Order: sequence, then C-alpha cells, then structure tokens
Amino acid sequence: MSRKNPGIARLCKQTEGDVAIGNIDDPDFVVRAALDFHVDFVFVGPEEPLFHGIPDALEEVGIPCVGAKRHMALIEMSKAFMRRLMWKYKIPGRLRFKAFKSLEDAVAYVNEYAESVAIKPARQAGGKGVKVIADLQVYLSKEKREVKAEHVKTVYEKHMAVYDDIEDKVLIEERVEGPEYTLQTFTDGRTVLPLPAVQDNKNAYEMDIGPETGGMGSIAGPGWLLPFLTEEEYKQSVETVRSVVEALWRETGVRYKGVVSGQMMLTALWGPTIIEFYSRFGDPEACNVLPFVEADMVEISEAIIDERLNTIKISFPEGSR
Repeated sequence: MSRKNPGIARLCKQTEGDVAIGNIDDPDFVVRAALDFHVDFVFVGPEEPLFHGIPDALEEVGIPCVGAKRHMALIEMSKAFMRRLMWKYKIPGRLRFKAFKSLEDAVAYVNEYAESVAIKPARQAGGKGVKVIADLQVYLSKEKREVKAEHVKTVYEKHMAVYDDIEDKVLIEERVEGPEYTLQTFTDGRTVLPLPAVQDNKNAYEMDIGPETGGMGSIAGPGWLLPFLTEEEYKQSVETVRSVVEALWRETGVRYKGVVSGQMMLTALWGPTIIEFYSRFGDPEACNVLPFVEADMVEISEAIIDERLNTIKISFPEGSR
C-alpha cells in the first residue's frame, strides 16, 4: 500500500504483524515485501499491479500468485487486444470495432462514419472516458459528428495522456443497447468457476443520464441470476468467459490463474455481449458476492495455484442474497 490504512494497521498490530508502505505497482517493492513477510502466496486485487507484471515478478522468485500475468491482463488493459482476440477465435458476444493510434485518424473516421457509436479509451482508464453517441437524426448529423470528434479528442488528450504502455489510444465500437451486468469468475486456466451475476451502476444521476463514475453501486439476486437474465443467458455468459480463457491459453501456452470478469450487456440482437473484461473482481460488484461465499478463500487460492479448481464448489447460504 502507498499509505497506512488505520484498520489494516490495527489488525497487523493485534496479530504481531507489520505493514509495508510503498508503490504496489513496483515489482521490486512487492517482491521484497513478500520475501520479508515469508508469505505462502500472494493474491493481487487491483488491475494496475497486474498490468505492471507483479504476478510475473513474484513467480520468478518462487512465490505463487493468484493474479493474471501481464500478458493475460491485457484482456483488460488493452480493449483493442480483447476485441481482436474475440474476433480471431470467433467467440460469441463480440462487437465490431476500430482502434486508432493517432488522433487524426480517429477524428477522420468519426467525421465519415454516420452511425451510432461508443467511443472509449483503448486502455483501461479506471472506468472513465466512455461515451455512447446515438446518431439517429439525419438533420443532426453535422452536430453529432462534431460531438464525436470532440469526445475523441477528450479521450486522446485527457484520458489517454497519462498512459504510454500500449500503442492504441482510441477505441470506437458499434453502439448496442440493453441492461448491463457483470459475471465474475475464478479460473486456474483449465476450469472456470463462476459467481452469481451482478449489475453495477456506473452513471451519475437518476436514469443513468450522468457521466461514467467507475462504479456508484451494484445489485445482485435473487439467487445466481438477475431479474432480466435467464438461466440460459447466464450459461451463455459463462461460456463466453470460458472461451476467452481458452483463447489466451492457445495464444500464449500459459494458464490464466486468477480472476476474470466479463462486463456484459444483454442485447436484443446478440444476447449476452461483451462490453469489456476485467482481469480481477469488479468494484463494487465483488461486495455483493464475496461476503456470502460458503467456501474458504485460501482453499480456492491454493486450488487455482495448483490447477485443481475443478475440486472446489461454491455455494451461498439460503436467503443471503
């Protein structure tokens, strides 16, 4: 951690432990802390340490890690990488897209493309910078082009300005409509163990009319589904996540060991459709699920590390959700 958390510091003191203060995105710092504390394994929570190769560095010194290695974490870090992977392996739930490295090319594209689109940073940027623009009225085409071009500039010059770790800067996708939800799963690269579906609420203000916030809250239940989601659609969602894990194995020969979550939309045309992937739990979606899991997280973590996740079963107490 970069600063002392009073609650964690108190627990450490009570258990005669200690807290390491430093940059959690720095592999050297994390490895040094893990060695000093003689840990059995590390579970990486946030996305940026995954993007910076923390699991790779830990495993190089023999410390097992639950968390996607850097190339696996590209499934979240680079939205263009994720889209290309889904199209290469013809995975259900994919969308048409264009990725741009230069501002000029992206602006030229939206000036010529008179369709409804979603414009996004090509990298994970904390859930910020996404704008969906419906271009439906012919008499407003000029105005809509101007709005698209302006947001492309905002994405490139504001949201992507602090990132130089991927080449693609702007992602433009076909616009789709429907309720969104998140499917969070554990995986050892062989088995995908899904959790109940959760719907997060990203936009500020009533009726979701405000800007993206990165996560205002979330709802779940009853059971493993959501009111708008059928069991068959849930199973399709799980299969999409499983197919991506398999595609990553086929691409790299490395097993994905950690958490992978599909941020999805239930569309009228395509059914369960991928909006983006997380290489970790959703925030705040995990709050709806993890407190009620009737399984030991240490046992789950060890099963992921040892590639025997198929031996783990997850259940929830009746009436808890």
